[in-house]
Amino acid sequence: MTRDEQRDEGARPVGPLAVPTSPARIGGALLSIGDFSRYSRISVRMLRHYDERGLLAPAEVDPFTGYRRYAPEQLRTAGRIRSLRDAGCGIPLIAELLPLFQESPETLHERLEAHVVGLDEAVEQLAAQRRLTRSLIAGIDGAEPVVGERTFSAARVLALHRTVACYPAEGELWSDLRDLLASPAEVDPSMFGDLIGATYFDAEYRDDDVEMAIWRDYRGPFTPRHGFEIVDLPSRRVAWTTHRGGFESIGRATEALGEWVAQHGRTQIGPVFNLYVVGPGRTDDPDQWVTEVNIPIA
Repeated sequence: MTRDEQRDEGARPVGPLAVPTSPARIGGALLSIGDFSRYSRISVRMLRHYDERGLLAPAEVDPFTGYRRYAPEQLRTAGRIRSLRDAGCGIPLIAELLPLFQESPETLHERLEAHVVGLDEAVEQLAAQRRLTRSLIAGIDGAEPVVGERTFSAARVLALHRTVACYPAEGELWSDLRDLLASPAEVDPSMFGDLIGATYFDAEYRDDDVEMAIWRDYRGPFTPRHGFEIVDLPSRRVAWTTHRGGFESIGRATEALGEWVAQHGRTQIGPVFNLYVVGPGRTDDPDQWVTEVNIPIA
């Protein structure tokens, strides 16, 4: 008997009047907690924890010894708990999903698909955190962003202006543009130039409900549709700097611009906008991305 099983049994009578309490005599076909642990590949400690949380109660608890025993068919439930746990489900979610294996497999399928989406988002977040950590390492001895001043020439662009959930949701707007480009009847691809960018209209940084527009210079005719319209961007004087790499570290560029504007006694007179010299539409490798961050100034 293991130490865990001994603790599970609690105080038992000893001496000549003690009566053996083997699982075979008391529990019949039931499994001891040690055997159940071995077959289910779940530790005795976690079995107790799942019992306390209402996930997997023993089939029988001896009223005299407190000894836990499990029915063989509970191994299937234990296996589902273990799989859900290893798939990243917390106990509250496991408690919701377990009954669905029997009651509603279709609903279970939907819930697990939603969990997959959450895992994909977590993978993307971890990848962004890894890239940011790499950029921090590279920046320890790296050069500071260089800020300059220049004139941004006027441009005629095809733009999509929308409020989205957050800054990374900018990709949704570019996806809509790709859908538009896929229809030759909508726009003439040969009429696009190389100027590609995005403008951010909120006066402050926002964690959600971000107002932005994406755009590309376009020389052809276009009738407004699907939220797209032709916009004339004016010529303006800007402070600008170049950011290389993924967008999770672009904050250093805006910090440098803010320092420059304040130190030179300038005033921001328009929304920040990015020019994507090399962006996700050209390469999937964030290390190759080149973004010019611009602040209109006076």
